[in-house]
Amino acid sequence: MATTSRVLSLILVCCVAVSALAAPALSQGDPRILREEEAHLREQESRRDELTAFIAAQEATLGEINNEIFDLINAIAIDNTQLELIAEEFERTVDERREPEATRIEIAVISFRQGDPGQSGLIDEIRALNGNTKVPQRRVLYQSVVVDVTRRLDEIDTRLQNLTDQLTQTRQLLSDSQDQFEQRQALERQLRDEVAAAKAELENTLIAIQNTIIRIEREQSRQISAVLTGLDVTSHVTRPALVVKIDNVPAAMPQAGINQADIVFVEEVEFATRLAAVFHSAAPAEVGPVRSMRTGDLDLLAQLNSPLFANSGGNRGTRAALADSTLVDIGVGAAPQLYYRVSTRRVPHNLFTNAGNLWSLGAGYSAAGLPSPMFVFREPNEPVNSTAVPASSIDIDYGYTEVSYTWSGSGWDRSQDGRPMFDTRGVRTSPATVIVQFTRYGQSAADSRSPEAITVGSGRALVFTDGHVVEATWSRQRATDVTIYSDSQGRRISILPGRTWVELPRADSTSYS
Repeated sequence: MATTSRVLSLILVCCVAVSALAAPALSQGDPRILREEEAHLREQESRRDELTAFIAAQEATLGEINNEIFDLINAIAIDNTQLELIAEEFERTVDERREPEATRIEIAVISFRQGDPGQSGLIDEIRALNGNTKVPQRRVLYQSVVVDVTRRLDEIDTRLQNLTDQLTQTRQLLSDSQDQFEQRQALERQLRDEVAAAKAELENTLIAIQNTIIRIEREQSRQISAVLTGLDVTSHVTRPALVVKIDNVPAAMPQAGINQADIVFVEEVEFATRLAAVFHSAAPAEVGPVRSMRTGDLDLLAQLNSPLFANSGGNRGTRAALADSTLVDIGVGAAPQLYYRVSTRRVPHNLFTNAGNLWSLGAGYSAAGLPSPMFVFREPNEPVNSTAVPASSIDIDYGYTEVSYTWSGSGWDRSQDGRPMFDTRGVRTSPATVIVQFTRYGQSAADSRSPEAITVGSGRALVFTDGHVVEATWSRQRATDVTIYSDSQGRRISILPGRTWVELPRADSTSYS
């Protein structure tokens, strides 16, 4: 908690310092503030790494303790069974010992009365013990009975002593196992509490890192606004837009570069969704995992004015359609040397690339142009749209994938299939604006099994920005036109400056509150 308090204090100091600056006459951010924020970011990232390592180590220990607890439960069950078996044997042996010498005499008497001459010697011996010494030859029989009884009693006593020892030893083993079980349970509870506290602190640290990165980006890029985000930049960005198709299934997560994309389109594919990440103002060193294209990409991305298009390929029909489109193909088929696979992930979820390298290659394509502004951004003091209503959560059902967003006060925290979404740097995915553009899906001419998003035309939309939602209409007459989002009065909807995610689900798939 001390670290969290320090982080919050530093954030407050930085915010006050930024707000205290006079109207900037500089074309770049204040170097002093940048140094402070970057040092702050390094501290936060160091703490994030410490917490991540601590959680991993504690969870590994928890796994070992759980195995030990399982073994102890088995040992206790075995000891209890053994204890029951020994106790039953002890009880049987005690019953056997209760057979007295008198019982044998009684048996002999009964046998004599029944005319068994073999037992008469024992009766005579009994008489001799009572004073009749005329039959000493029968003492041998009596002594043999006594010896036999004594021997059997000695054997039984020995067995009873052994069973008593076994009972004592087994009870001790059982007691030791139960003590160890209770100790391991107590340790497990302690470790779980420590892990829960560390995870809570890690979550706060990740949020703080995200906020610090946003402040650094804003301070680094003051005065000039990026065309696709409305955020301040240090100089005009003169390169074309770069679109990378990114895998979006659990095996592909976390993805690299998604939080540095200006715009991310989420499209439905076969039994899943896939991302089309649009980069312009930032050039991440690693982007991916890169996946294949679909025919629906061509109309959707044509509004970016012949963007560079990075992908892992496609079937013959899709490649032919790409060749006839306005998009510039710089996929793995056109430039395999700019893509690489990592050994820490399985194929096909392990193909990555570098945005800067792709732009270097794209510089040779004269067809690629600068993107047109996609959105209208709000001015600092501009109120929200008059038709907007408060909203704090979004739920989208793609059929095979469920997506949710929660307004954090500065962005929409994205989760997929119930799991919070982070990039490979550990930064939470939280765009400033989310647009739900309800979309019809047809059948791809290149593959009858592949759905094709119909993004030329018009339809209903929901624009979520600044903790509000605006019921909207989207419209686009030609593939090369920018999609326009209008409110119920026909006015273009202005959104917060920042990164935007455009979800393309089918109708009646989204709810919000």
